[in-house]
Amino acid sequence: MNGDSTKPIGHQYALAMLDGGEEQVRSVARAAGTQITMDAFLRVRDEEPVPAFLHSALCAMSLPTKRPKDETQPILREDGKYALAINPRPVLQNVDGKPVLKSLGVPYGAYPRVALIYLLSQAVTKRSRDVYLGRNFTEWMRRLGYQTVSYGPRGTANRMREQVDRLLACEWQIRWDGTEAEDNAFAVRDVKISNEYAGSLEKNGAFAREIRMSEGFYAHLIDHAVPLNEVAIRELKGTPTALDLYTYLAYRLPRIASDKGQTISWDQLARHLGNDADSKRFRQTVRETMQLVSAVYPNANVDLSGRKVVLHPSPAPLERKLVGAHLRLLGASAAEKAPRSSVPDTATVAAPDTKPVLLAFPSGSLSFGEREGAFRRVGLEKGHPWSVDQMADAFRAGFPGIAKRRTETEWLRVWESFVISYAKRRSNSDEE
Repeated sequence: MNGDSTKPIGHQYALAMLDGGEEQVRSVARAAGTQITMDAFLRVRDEEPVPAFLHSALCAMSLPTKRPKDETQPILREDGKYALAINPRPVLQNVDGKPVLKSLGVPYGAYPRVALIYLLSQAVTKRSRDVYLGRNFTEWMRRLGYQTVSYGPRGTANRMREQVDRLLACEWQIRWDGTEAEDNAFAVRDVKISNEYAGSLEKNGAFAREIRMSEGFYAHLIDHAVPLNEVAIRELKGTPTALDLYTYLAYRLPRIASDKGQTISWDQLARHLGNDADSKRFRQTVRETMQLVSAVYPNANVDLSGRKVVLHPSPAPLERKLVGAHLRLLGASAAEKAPRSSVPDTATVAAPDTKPVLLAFPSGSLSFGEREGAFRRVGLEKGHPWSVDQMADAFRAGFPGIAKRRTETEWLRVWESFVISYAKRRSNSDEE
């Protein structure tokens, strides 16, 4: 394989898939000794993407990963222009036959994350405030990917019920001060995900089959929903940090316009992910977690190796093709790595008055060379404001006929069509 073992395992699988298909992926997994990530990669690749959604503010700022010391106190997340407050409001409960107001506490861990993504996905997909959960709790959990549903004191069903109750009893304050051109500033105060949820944690096992989302939250959700892949969520559902890292990257990477990427500190990333572990431990956790996240989101181009975190522009998670620039750079063929020349390969040049000249698509940067100039002009005119070389990398990685030789006119035609489609797709992603 033409890969680099220092890269996340998902990137190595992606390169192996490009080079030799599934068997090459299995070979890489055997060498790395990681069956879980290989299974996740192959399942996500084999299944059709299923759109899922999460509010952008909840991608940028996460729930607690573990039970807080005082779970009845509000949770506040703040980092520059982002601010999120989760306030566990008391709910009316029946204790020993008497009505009592009691706080259930803030939601934490993986369960409320998975539930929240499901609830918001249903609302966005069906364009309705009313979310139907299913005939019973077991059915609903199986729809979320939990094949084994147990009802003991520490069973999966009871833990999920407790966290859903906490989630829907909370009030939220969200503030996001937009400072960049692509950001939309907004503030939401005293928002409840649902105004009509009374809780499902009852001895008789009663289950609220339908939840009506509050109007204020629903309106902002529709405007600020970030697309995810439900198939990937199922693979990450047991690890809150993996869910947080995946949703944060899904929100941030497709919105980065600069080819140089964006640099943030490890402390900033920790605040986004709601992790209060010490810096050294946090870095180790994130680097290890990225192995699994990269398996379900191989196009995510992130450098976690240094003192800073570098985020590079990447396609959204629903993009099935392996088109990330980092994959093409790592998996480039020997011909693509060879020194460039603006003189066409003599083997492709026909004598005058004979058959049309058939050429390969230009390799390397389109910023240099006389022949490359025509392709660059198309990219600048039809693909603004996206990077021409980034589009070229995506074209080389994703165009099924890239290995075929064509006339210059044919190449320019298919290149123009690709550039128009690419720019439209990226623009639509930014608007979501």
